Amino acid sequence: MPGETELHRTLKTEACRWLYRQGYRCVAAEVSVRPVGIIDAVGTGVFGPSTNHQGVRRSLHQTCFVECKVSRSDFQRDLTRPSQRQLCLLERQTNRRSGRRLRQTLGLGKFDACLLQPMANLHYVLAPSGLIQKKDLPPRWGLLSWCPSGIRVVVRAVWQESENGGYVESAIARTLTNDIFRAGERALSSLNRELMKQQQDLAEKIRALSPVLSDPLPRGVGDAAGITPLPSGIGWEDDTDEWLGPIDPTEPE
Repeated sequence: MPGETELHRTLKTEACRWLYRQGYRCVAAEVSVRPVGIIDAVGTGVFGPSTNHQGVRRSLHQTCFVECKVSRSDFQRDLTRPSQRQLCLLERQTNRRSGRRLRQTLGLGKFDACLLQPMANLHYVLAPSGLIQKKDLPPRWGLLSWCPSGIRVVVRAVWQESENGGYVESAIARTLTNDIFRAGERALSSLNRELMKQQQDLAEKIRALSPVLSDPLPRGVGDAAGITPLPSGIGWEDDTDEWLGPIDPTEPE
């Protein structure tokens, strides 16, 4: 993304790797999930009785969101003030009574928006080690700590019921498809630039050789190369292929 720091890109990459190692087989970064916005890393998958988060004795579909934070200000930007939360909940009740379209996430930070409009079952915040404390976490969110040696689970996320797994998977598919097309365009653009550079280099070499080819051979160069010049008085007609034979210098043209 424009203006993104190297640390944030590293966290997104590590978050996707962590999701895959946890068993999520459909993983992508920067997934646009309406109405909560763009999620840094998203993973979905079907987990068996021994691996699902709930520990139930059946296969369970799970969706996990990971938000990457590189600073305290970035983390606090997605929090919701208590007064703002009360106003949004009041608007939610008003919309329900009036029968108007429900807008549950209006004015909410991303952390609360993900819970009031549940699109995933598990939510985690990934940050460098020591940046965020347990007491700072929003309700039901877990905490992942990153260091160069890997990712460690500090606080386990609380399960959130959601029936939007299919929608999230379609959002991941759209994201990966767009990435493929953008990668193809970047590859084609890079190839065109490389071809243009090769043509320019070749043109420079030709221009550098042109003065050498247009200059006459110095005296003695032709003899050293085994080139025998035409005897004086012998030649070809300028405009035809007719052989003139010996030319008399005294004969008028």
